[in-house]
Amino acid sequence: MSSDLSKRLAVAGIGIPLCAGITYVGGYVFAIGLGVVAALGFWEYATMMRGVGMRAFRRLGACATFLYPLVVLVGQFHGAALYSAGLLMGFAGLGMATIPLSEKPLQSAAVTAFGILYVGGLLGFAVPIREGWFMLDPDFAETTDRVSRTLLLFFPLVITWIADMAAYFGGKAFGKRKLAPEVSPNKTVAGAVCALTAAVAVASVYSRLVLPGAWALDWGPTIAFGFTVGLLAIVGDLVESALKRECGVKDASNLLPGHGGMLDRLDSVLWALPTAFFFMALFK
Repeated sequence: MSSDLSKRLAVAGIGIPLCAGITYVGGYVFAIGLGVVAALGFWEYATMMRGVGMRAFRRLGACATFLYPLVVLVGQFHGAALYSAGLLMGFAGLGMATIPLSEKPLQSAAVTAFGILYVGGLLGFAVPIREGWFMLDPDFAETTDRVSRTLLLFFPLVITWIADMAAYFGGKAFGKRKLAPEVSPNKTVAGAVCALTAAVAVASVYSRLVLPGAWALDWGPTIAFGFTVGLLAIVGDLVESALKRECGVKDASNLLPGHGGMLDRLDSVLWALPTAFFFMALFK
């Protein structure tokens, strides 16, 4: 076993049980855990932006990103909407007040606000999925135990993780044609096909064996769910690859041995979570 793979497995062996435990507890503990992860991701994003000459309010942005899941938990969607609007106006005003016009204050505000909404806002969709808002059962949070709610949140996560592994090994074995050579030279069409196949298979098995009491969709929507989450997870991966290309870095940071940075672990998840929520809300 390679040293890099050993490090990846070690980090996963610690991170996955930790995530499961925090998700099981739920409530403020869960929101705070999400906030810490989101703040770390934003810090990496802001650091990369600064590396290419785009100033971001790194400390204030990290704090605002940390608060995003808490705002979603307490204020639900209308609270998140008000918070997002406040962030846009607040950072625009702060930029104008503290940065000379020659140094592009509105660019700094835009870069900061986008990072907060992208990392904190998209990751914040974990809260309504875990709580079951506007999904399968309007009384889901009150009538469903913590284990089922934890397993429901892990549904799109497991799809994403296994699809990512399938893409890696499928690309190694069969990959010849590049998927997006300018964005991510290592990703192949064969890898993407393997990822989508794995996503559909995982969705079909997980929904029937792991979520029999919390999943009410027929086979057709279930397969479509797996395919859609897998597809958008690939897009999320490519978006983060494009971001790193623009910033001229290989990894977002070296925070997680064998994995790169927190953003490198969140890239697909940031797209998989809102995709999963929208799909569940549509087919509830």
